[in-house]
Amino acid sequence: MALSISEKLGYAGLLPFIAGAAAVVLGVEGGEEFFKLYSLLILAFMAGGCWGVEQANPEQIDEIPLELSIGTFLWGLLAYFLPTNVAVLMFVVGFWLLLWTETNPIFKRAYADSYKRLRNILTAAVTLLNVIVFIAVH
Repeated sequence: MALSISEKLGYAGLLPFIAGAAAVVLGVEGGEEFFKLYSLLILAFMAGGCWGVEQANPEQIDEIPLELSIGTFLWGLLAYFLPTNVAVLMFVVGFWLLLWTETNPIFKRAYADSYKRLRNILTAAVTLLNVIVFIAVH
């Protein structure tokens, strides 16, 4: 079965995570900052996606997911400025919080099952890469 464009782009989005984690593990100068910056950017992108779904369905907006979208972005922004060992744990919490947010009925209607599977896979992969970076900086 051929991958959809969302799946191709989603998996391609893992490449900078992999490169950043490898740079941290190998001790490449700037690796930690790159990994944290890319984590922040993707977390902000994902939070913005949640915000967009919520804004596209104003009659169904639930305050909690809307606030979690904004709060998760701010959480990630704070994480970026903290030491890497703390930041990566905060990013993991942020990615899982957004995934949990997407269990709200508004998202169940907006997202195809294939996208939900993709999000689960990508969140698990990003979590693993953050754990690798956490271990590498200790």
